[in-house]
Formats: sequence, C-alpha cells, structure tokens
Amino acid sequence: MDQIGHIFRKDLRRHWREIVLSLAILVAFAWNEPSQWMPRRLAEHPLRAIFSGWLTPMVLISWWLLIVRVVHEEVLASDRQFWVTRPYEWKKLLAAKALFLVVFVNLPLFVVQMALLSKAGFTPSGYLAGLLYLQLLWVLILILPLTALATVTSSFGQAVLVTLGILLGMIGLAASLDAIRWLTIARWSPVWLPSAIKTSAYAVVVFVLVWQYARRSTQQSRFLLIAAAAAVLVVPSPPDSFPASEYPQPSSGQAPIVPFAFDSVRPKMEGTLPEKNKVSVRIPLLVSGIEPSSAVNIDGIMVEIEAPGGLLWNSGWFKSSDFLLPARSFTDLRFSVDSAFFEQVKSSSARVHISFALAAFEAKETRRIPAAAGEFAVPGRALCAIDQDGSGALQCLSPLRTPFLVVSTIAGETTCPPGEDEKAAPPGTVFSAAIRNWESAPAELGISPVKVFSLDLYRWSRTRDDFHARLCLGTPLTFSIPEEKKRMRGELNIDSLRLADYQLHNISVRGGSAFGIGAVLR
Repeated sequence: MDQIGHIFRKDLRRHWREIVLSLAILVAFAWNEPSQWMPRRLAEHPLRAIFSGWLTPMVLISWWLLIVRVVHEEVLASDRQFWVTRPYEWKKLLAAKALFLVVFVNLPLFVVQMALLSKAGFTPSGYLAGLLYLQLLWVLILILPLTALATVTSSFGQAVLVTLGILLGMIGLAASLDAIRWLTIARWSPVWLPSAIKTSAYAVVVFVLVWQYARRSTQQSRFLLIAAAAAVLVVPSPPDSFPASEYPQPSSGQAPIVPFAFDSVRPKMEGTLPEKNKVSVRIPLLVSGIEPSSAVNIDGIMVEIEAPGGLLWNSGWFKSSDFLLPARSFTDLRFSVDSAFFEQVKSSSARVHISFALAAFEAKETRRIPAAAGEFAVPGRALCAIDQDGSGALQCLSPLRTPFLVVSTIAGETTCPPGEDEKAAPPGTVFSAAIRNWESAPAELGISPVKVFSLDLYRWSRTRDDFHARLCLGTPLTFSIPEEKKRMRGELNIDSLRLADYQLHNISVRGGSAFGIGAVLR
C-alpha cells in the first residue's frame, strides 16, 4: 500500500498541470450546462454562446490527455522502461494508475453530476445507483479503451497518431455503413455473434491492460487489440430479424387492438431521400377505436403486393415505431419496393395486404395537473414548465434518462385569454404529445445526468391548419405513463391501389453530414 501511495503522489506532482486543465474544463462544463436547459436557468453569457458547443468534446479530450500522460509516466511499450529498475511491483503500479484515474476522472465527474442534478431540482441521493451506472458506462466505453491504447504506444505523438487513425476509421466506417451492412458475412452470421464479439472485445481490452503491466509484450498486445477491433468492425450485425412470432393472430371473435382502414383521400406527396434500387411508397391509413387511457405502437409491418399477371412482392417483416394516441385518427405506411418490380406494376391496379405487429399500452399512472408558474412536477420524475415563447410546448427536465410520457389537454379547458387574430380550435379538440423511451437501463450515457426534452402539444391533422395548444397558468394537463399490456397482429387489405399515385419522389441532397458527439453525450 505504501508503494501505491508513493506512485500516486509522484504522478500527482508530475501531472498537476493536466489535472488542473481537466478539472477546469469539467467545471466550465458544469457552469455552462444549466444555460442549455429550457427554460433558461441563467442569463445568456457571450462566453456560453461561443464555447457551449465545444465544452463536451473538450472534456473528452482532456480525459484522453490525462490518461495517456499518466500511463506514459511508466511507459510500457518501448526499450526505455527505466521504471523496471525500481522496486515496483506491476500489480501495485497498475493499482496506483487505477486509483489516479478514479480520483481525477471518475470522482470529479460523479461530483459534477450530483451538482447538476441538484441544480436541476432533483435530490442526488435518490439517484446514486443510476450515477454509479453512468460511471461504469464511462469506464467501459472510454477509460478502459484509452488506458489500453496508452499501454501499447511508446510516446505521446504515437498515441495522437493512433487516436486520429481510429477516429478516421470510424468516420470511414460510418460513411460506408450501407455497403458494409450487405457484406456476405452478414447474411450467415447468427444473431448472437455480434454481441459475443463485442463482449470478447472488452475482455481483450482488459486482458491487454493487465498483460502489458505484467509482461510488457507490446507486439502481442497490439496484435490482440487490432484483431479485436477488426472483429467488431468487419463482422457487422446481421440484417435485423423482426420477432413476428411474439405477436399472435387474434382468436376467433376477438376484437383487433386497433382497426385500420385505407384513406381514399390522397395526401400531398413530399420528397424523400433516394435509396439504391428502391422506390419509396407512402400509403395513407385511418385508425380508430383507441381508448382515452390507451395507446398503440406499430412495432412491425409486412407488406404483400399482388399485381395482374401473377406478379408478387413481399417486403418481409420490418421494424416500425409509430405511436398512436387516442386523439390521432390517421397514420401513414411508408415502405420501399424493389425498383424493378415497381416499374412493372406501378400503373396497374394492385392488391395490397398489410400485416401489423401491434403493442397495446395502458396508463399505469395518470395524473391531472394544472400548469403552474415556473416548474411543476409531472409523472416520470420529470419537471416541466411552459415555454415562454408561446409555442404551446412544455420544456422538461428528467434525471438520468428520458421518461416514457404522454400528455394531453382539451381546447375548451384552456385558461388562456382569447388572442387577437388567432384561429380558435374546434370545441372538444384534443391536443397531445408523447416522449418515448423503450430502454430499461437506469441511465443514459452522457456527461450531464440531466436530460432535456420537449412536449409539443398539437392536434393531429393532415391539413395545414394544425393547431398548437395554448398553455397558460392553470391550464389542466393530463399526464400518463404507458405500460405495455398485450401484443397482437392486425391486418388490412386494399383491393385496388395504383402504386404510382403514392410514390415519394427522390430529392437531391447537397453538402455533408456533421458528426456531433457533443450533442449526443451532453
């Protein structure tokens, strides 16, 4: 233990500059983050406007710098390992490095996250399990890989080059994702294989980290890391297979979860992004029969098209995610047809059979809450406030993860005074909004533990006269947390459909895409 403390104090003396830089950037992030919450907690400051977008990547870069520098203090990947001449035990050296990273990366992050929860109005002590889960995520996703990388690089410059190479490789992988998805290997690889490979990759990272400190076998360790990375990148996930067997057919006489009907009023067809050898189609549908305290999600869809001349096409089951609320009377079915088949049948009268995999939800908790001045608590442990710009939205904060939440109000119950030149919604109009979160993890990855989301209440309509709810002090709002109750199939037959009438035309895209890690990890 004395040796661990000795190495720790030595690293503290040698790397106090990196420590101060890392802590200063993290404190700046904590100082700035509340200004990004809506409604604004702090007056906008010019420095915040300039640096807000840079603070998250700067935190990550400062961690990278600190990890690489402290590991390279006793370099493991060169022929100048002077530290082996000292009475160091590799286990104690590794323990000292781990202690250093816990004290100057994990602990400051933990303190900042607790402070941000408190600033947002949540009691930090009630979320300790989720905060510890966040620490584990950061260890697995960032700290362990970076530490392993530092153990197999012999200098700071080499670590920079390797890191840049990895980032460029990730960008190239993202750019060629469509091509990689259809590699032959993805067609035969079992569903469990990618998960097993990722788990094995983490095991390799841990093994390399320990092996380097124990044996300093750099060449073998580099080979293992490269092999693990190649396995993760080269063996893509197989095409998603939808679990249609989990959605039984309704029994004889059993009412469907929700009846669908073809909407003969053809909506205006907007453009869509082009897809190679595919034609995008949008079919308007009508829905009805959803109870006030219920909701339905379309989890999956299968489309079968039968055209004159015996021509057949089947999409197979594919995933969907269309959340239908009681106030909603319509939806749209979007799918892609093989371009060769589409050209053959587009002007013919085709028969379309649609199969739906449906999940029915009921509210496990419902509360009717009048909108209060400032923030007010809502189900899902969230805090919401009326957006001050009059958009009819609720701006909300939640701890650790975004809740699964539905909110609604009725036009006739608004407490807002009549506004001049405002088009009033018809009596009884229901406005609703939902924020969906299907994940069950106790926390979502991010530097900030406070999640920001908006609930924009409006009337579901295909017309351009969409009404947004007017929310004022005292406007009654009904909040509910949906819970899945059952799954079932649904069917719809359209006997005569001309596909060309429902084709979405391709639009050209100019410019590139941006990689926004800061927005994701905030």
